Amino acid sequence: MGDVKAVAAQIVARYDKGDRLAIVVSAMADTTDKYLALAREANKSASGRELDVLLSVGERISIAVLSLAINAIRRDLAVSLTGAQAGIITDTQHTTASIVEVRAQRVRDVLAEGRIPVIAGYQGITTDKNISTLGRGGADATAVALAIALGAERVEFMKDVAGISTADPKVIPAAQIIPQMSYGEALELTGCGAKILQLPAVELAAEHKMPLAIGDGRTGRVGTIVSDHPLAQRTLTAIVLVPSVTHYQLPDVPFGLLDALRKEGIHPLVVSWGPGGGDLVLSRSDAASIWSSPTLEAHLGTGRDLSLVTFVGPGAGSRGIIFAKASLCLKSFARQCLGLLLSETRFAVLLEEDAARAFARAAHSEFFEREAAIGPEGAADSDRE
Repeated sequence: MGDVKAVAAQIVARYDKGDRLAIVVSAMADTTDKYLALAREANKSASGRELDVLLSVGERISIAVLSLAINAIRRDLAVSLTGAQAGIITDTQHTTASIVEVRAQRVRDVLAEGRIPVIAGYQGITTDKNISTLGRGGADATAVALAIALGAERVEFMKDVAGISTADPKVIPAAQIIPQMSYGEALELTGCGAKILQLPAVELAAEHKMPLAIGDGRTGRVGTIVSDHPLAQRTLTAIVLVPSVTHYQLPDVPFGLLDALRKEGIHPLVVSWGPGGGDLVLSRSDAASIWSSPTLEAHLGTGRDLSLVTFVGPGAGSRGIIFAKASLCLKSFARQCLGLLLSETRFAVLLEEDAARAFARAAHSEFFEREAAIGPEGAADSDRE
């Protein structure tokens, strides 16, 4: 509860400075997983409308608790709104719905009253009037869609990290915050497994040129701005480690596979194929979910559990300096390397988990930590006057 009160205090402080705020919240930690487990206890194949009714509860709790905390500071300042009340209209694909329209008049009315709307993310109402949920990270998509509908200046995502980093700071403590980033770079990072933002949210922001700010919810400070006008031009943006993935070898081109994955709300980390077959890499959690889909199970069969390290940046996958330096780092892990997957903007390596962590640390040190310590004239920063 202390964290909720601190967030409430930050919101009221921003309001008192003159900021007009619409707040979108997600469920408290592990709440969705708890309700999903409860559903599975009742019905092992729980899905569809009734599952969405249950999964939407977590965000409703969050909007009520945060609104109560804000109103304890300033009476009747906050107004809680469910996704449906906020006008989030979705298609009829339960548990992985997509937003098709935002009818935000009630949110505008609350703002016009000089109050703060606190809106449940991750959920909406379908075109046939049923509760829907948007899939993992769906609160991000709610926030971006609402911001576009309201004509907001930007979307601020307050997370448990200070911004988007050159690597996961929980694995590589020396990871550095990236102050400015393009939509393309953010899409590449989320597409290969970085968990800072939801992929559909970044796609929507890029389409409408809505700036995104990512910062630390404990301090309210923004660390990274994502826009179409980044300050820096990089050849390597970040190194992304996904420790738990499943790799499938595809004997031929499964034309219906990608559409079937989309309908299940699954975003592949890697897809490639050619005359001799192809490769598909899914996060371990997504791979576990395919067993509920006979169509996907028939396409994919059994995969191999591995880890994935991906170099992301405009020149990461071209056979230039990044590829050359990464290959040198990889030599020490050659026996544990089980696949290389290249595109123009990615260089992905499949490895056993322990080797993947060690390789990611070594590569990050080579590309980011060593380069940060060397000045443009080849002198260490500490040697400069």
